Amino acid sequence: MAGRVLASKLKVSDADLSLAIYSRLGEASATRASQHPAPVDPDSRQKLLLEEFPVDIKTKPVWPESIERSIQAVLRERNCADVLIDAGLTPTRSLLFEGPPGLGKTMSARWLANQLNLPLFTLDLSTVMSSYLGKTGSNIRAVLQYAQQRPCVLLLDEFDSIAKRRNDDSDVGELKRLVTVLLQAIDDWPHTSLLVAATNHAELLDPAIWRRFDAVIAFKEATPKAYQEFLIQKRCSEVVSRWIGERIKYLSFATLEKKVDTAKKRSLLEERPFTEELLHLLELNIDDYLRETSSKSERDLQIVKLHRDGNSQRKISEILNISRPTVRRVLESIKE
Repeated sequence: MAGRVLASKLKVSDADLSLAIYSRLGEASATRASQHPAPVDPDSRQKLLLEEFPVDIKTKPVWPESIERSIQAVLRERNCADVLIDAGLTPTRSLLFEGPPGLGKTMSARWLANQLNLPLFTLDLSTVMSSYLGKTGSNIRAVLQYAQQRPCVLLLDEFDSIAKRRNDDSDVGELKRLVTVLLQAIDDWPHTSLLVAATNHAELLDPAIWRRFDAVIAFKEATPKAYQEFLIQKRCSEVVSRWIGERIKYLSFATLEKKVDTAKKRSLLEERPFTEELLHLLELNIDDYLRETSSKSERDLQIVKLHRDGNSQRKISEILNISRPTVRRVLESIKE
């Protein structure tokens, strides 16, 4: 700890020496990591961190172009850390993700850990926040000290819960003192690890927090193209993905994923077209989709409507006086 304090004091007067000390600290802490057990709450004995390694992610998150560039820039810096350090520079050590829930902040932290082949430590906020005065601060310090002992990605989710404005009269002094602890931790964070804080309520953060992070990435509402790429990843056709992407707004990826999964289950169990089920869940009109994405005739639209009303293919062929293969062909075109 004394070495880290010295490195912090030398940042202005001797940046090169400060960087060298941080580098040494990072190497030494990595070798000591296995000697220190994961921190636990002293009263409940529950772990304060959720640990995951390797971080398993099957598909790459879908980001708007601006976020994609920022994430890729962080990965380049982290993967080329030696080059930067030799030039007297440090790779990105801390990130602040801010924006509405469900837009991929947590998934992005997991993706970074996956790509960097580092363990992901996630702060268990429910365990850390103690009802006993002074215990919350001790728990936070224990988490930060443990994460600094080895290369990792530390995710502080719901960051606004522990980094609120210090002029917020609704909080007790204990939570206000946490901000000072966090400010010092961010300043002294070793370059061997990556600290990621995520918040849904950026307006609640203490102003001093913002300038401590190396980069702030704002997760905004998804674009039609991002929605389209996400749906294609979920095995929707390009036609369906593009049509839906151009019409939905203010929908989080998390909510959209749940609707896709629900549509798949209903399609399987109720033997109804997947596209029809998905459009219904998204409150989009299947007739509009059919008219705008193909040259469906009125007869084809009648087939779809009769099918939605519960009629079998045999019954539909009898009602419209057409062959069953024709009915099947039309229904298959929206089955996807």
